[in-house]
Amino acid sequence: MKEKLEKEAYKLRFEYFNLYEDKETKWHEKYRNHDLYNIVVKSLDYRFHEIGQVMPKLLEELDTNR
Repeated sequence: MKEKLEKEAYKLRFEYFNLYEDKETKWHEKYRNHDLYNIVVKSLDYRFHEIGQVMPKLLEELDTNR
């Protein structure tokens, strides 16, 4: 289950940077009600090379808030 959430979070982040380039507001409108929205938005503060270490920690925050 945790791996599935992590994979989904990476997918949303990828979409933000690659499919919605210059249309970021549309991405926010589309995903603002998604369970992982806040985690992915927090992950945007980190650089690409840092995300592999940061994303699992951000997802742990999600688990503790449930």
